[in-house]
Amino acid sequence: MAATEFAAGATLNGDRYRLERRLGAGGMASVWLARDERLGRPVAIKALSDLLADDPDYVRRFQREARVAAGLSHPALVRVFDFGDVPRPYLVMEYLPCGTLAEHLRDHGPIKDPEALARTLLEALAHVHAGRIVHRDVKPGNVLLDRENHPRLTDFGIAQPEDASRLTQTGGVLGTMRYLAPEVLHGAPATPSSDLYSLGVLLRECAGEVPRGRLATLIERLTADDPADRPESAGRGLDLLESRVAEPEPTATTGRIMPSAREVIRDVLPRPRNPLPVRELADGGREYEIRFGKRGGAILLFILLAIGGVILLSTGGDKTAPRTPASKPDAPLSRQLDGLDRDVRRLR
Repeated sequence: MAATEFAAGATLNGDRYRLERRLGAGGMASVWLARDERLGRPVAIKALSDLLADDPDYVRRFQREARVAAGLSHPALVRVFDFGDVPRPYLVMEYLPCGTLAEHLRDHGPIKDPEALARTLLEALAHVHAGRIVHRDVKPGNVLLDRENHPRLTDFGIAQPEDASRLTQTGGVLGTMRYLAPEVLHGAPATPSSDLYSLGVLLRECAGEVPRGRLATLIERLTADDPADRPESAGRGLDLLESRVAEPEPTATTGRIMPSAREVIRDVLPRPRNPLPVRELADGGREYEIRFGKRGGAILLFILLAIGGVILLSTGGDKTAPRTPASKPDAPLSRQLDGLDRDVRRLR
């Protein structure tokens, strides 16, 4: 297939997508802002580099990225809408106009709420890992920001199903070096645990100075030197497949055994107070509950007592309040029927 350079004004897929300007380029692909003429919306188009468009391995990897990304659906992931291969392979994706997390850190410094970022990206990776996919390149440049500055994980260019054959040579390393887990740098295959290590490095950068408190505890868990001490994904969420054997209760020198990283997140990064807390269910659904703390329960009891007092004052002292008359014995059936006939005639 002959490679053709993309250019502003060019169209793809029967004039459906019109290229407007290039947003960026890397070693494997370039990204363009385009307009979906059929649906009237902006989209981002990621096109395989013309230098790699004739390489079967890279074309196969790009096609796999399309399948992987299209098979995932989560609010913290960038959506993929379409795929094409003329003039060379390209993906049509959701366009997010606020750039990458890396650009935000470069231009504005540390983010204001790294704990919220941690929670969102952990939930995104939990969804990815539940689909038995390893991202393998978690870094600020692969996190886009929407108009509300919510993070969205993207770029599954080197993501790989856990049971897929490797496209690189034995011992080859893919990913950005500074974010790679130590075991991956030493040639071991990437795992969900190594994705979480990369996330820990990312969070440390986003926090700016030395992280403290809950965030520091989370980062320490994610970036432990021994993979057995890091949370790893399995099943429908993030599970601690291996954990340091510890005492049942936390002490100054040891942690405590936690069966899943969702519980780690819950304890280390509790959700903000919400009148409708959300509890994730095993089938992927959500259950909303109303909970009251001690103060909330006392306030609710006071309100109920006040309402009861108002009702009592409005009815309890009124001696003229109507009372339900005592029931009388039922009249004979013939008299009931005569009365019914009179009522019918009156209505006529």
